[in-house]
Parts: sequence; C-alpha cells; structure tokens
Amino acid sequence: MSISGEMDGISDTDRTTDFPNSTEKVNAIPDADSPKRDVGAWRARLRNLTGRGRADLPAHVIRQIDATLDAATLVQSVVESTMMLDSATEAMRSVEHAGDEARAELIVALSSAFNTPIDREDLFRLSRSTDDVLDNLRDFLREVRLFLPADLVPCRPLLAPVSEGLRHLREGVSSIAGKGTIVDLSTLATRKAGTAIRRGYEERLADLFAQPISAETLKQRELLRRLDIVGLRLCEAADALADGWLKRGR
Repeated sequence: MSISGEMDGISDTDRTTDFPNSTEKVNAIPDADSPKRDVGAWRARLRNLTGRGRADLPAHVIRQIDATLDAATLVQSVVESTMMLDSATEAMRSVEHAGDEARAELIVALSSAFNTPIDREDLFRLSRSTDDVLDNLRDFLREVRLFLPADLVPCRPLLAPVSEGLRHLREGVSSIAGKGTIVDLSTLATRKAGTAIRRGYEERLADLFAQPISAETLKQRELLRRLDIVGLRLCEAADALADGWLKRGR
C-alpha cells in the first residue's frame, strides 16, 4: 500500500487522538492585556476587603471637620469683635446643622459597610469627638450671650490652636488612603494643638485667680473652661484617628 493510501486509511478520529491537546493549546494562548485586567480586579477586591475603597466614609468626617472649622471661625470673630454676637449665633445654627447631617450620614454608611478604612469603632469615636468640639464651640457662644462678660480678651490666645488643630486633623483624615507618615504627623500635630489649648487655659486661669474674685472673674472662668473642653475633645479625636491607624497595621 502506498503512503497516500495509508494516510487515506486514517480516520478523522485517529487524527484527533494523535493530537489530543491541540485545541486546548490554541485556546490557551493568553491575551496580552489579561494580566493587567486580572491585577486591576484583584486590587479592587483587596480595597473592598480592607475597606480602603470606601472613600465616602472619611469624606463624611471631613465634612464634619469643615463645619467645625467654620464654627471656630465664628467664635474667633466674636472674641475679636469683628462680628456681632447675634449674627454669629444665627450662622452657628446652619454650621451645626451641616455637621450633624454629615455625622448622621456617616452612621448610616457605617451600618451598611462590609469593611472600613480604619476600625469602625475608632471612626465612630473620631466622628463623635469632632461633633463634641463643634457642640462646645456652639455652647461657648450661648454662654457669652447668657453671661454677658465685660470682654473676651482672656479667651483670644486659646482660639488659634483650635483652628490649627482642626486643620491638622482634616489633613490626617484626608490621608487615610495615602501615606502613613502624613497620618502620624497630623495626629501628633492635632494633639499638640489640643495640649496648647489646655496649657493656655491654665495660664489664663492663673491670671484670673491673681485678681480679686468677682462675678466677672467667674464669668471669665466658665468661658475659659468651655474652651478647655474643646481642647480635651480635640485630643480625643486625634487619639481615635491614631488608634484606628495603628490597628490597620500601617
């Protein structure tokens, strides 16, 4: 039998079984872009699992901090006599509403989040402490209206660290998804600002106690104490952010 005859005698099945993996080998040729797609998909899954993809959660806290910064500006304007108390009190209502709205949205988002950029309890503490700072700034204006002190000069040195600390806190929260060194430095700077407020409170209080005790002295003391509480809550906000960042392992 000729070679051609032998070839003609081979069935289609025999030809297929001689090269059983031929089809698979052709189909297994990878797409040049498939590794990039796979890496991108895995990165997206990793962000979701670690909570880093939830940029909306820090955004709610940032809105809270922005509202609190506005509140600090209103208080400083009243203390420096560049804004009338009535106007500042009216504006404070809108500022407080904006802060409360951002906090409410954060709580709703936390209740449905599978994972969070930092520990959810620490994120909640951060939000609560920021809200406490805003509330105490609001209460400061309310007490000024109630007590009607002769002047607010003793309170002036305590207000610059309030705004400074809030700006550092905002920078730290904004950097949660970025470099850890920025978060570390921001939380440290926020805490230093809170400590400066507390130290200023003690120094102003010492000045007051060196004077004869009067109703005016007591009014000043209560207002200074309100700003001291602002410093305490600012330190608590910095601690909450630092704790959450440490737990994330960065």
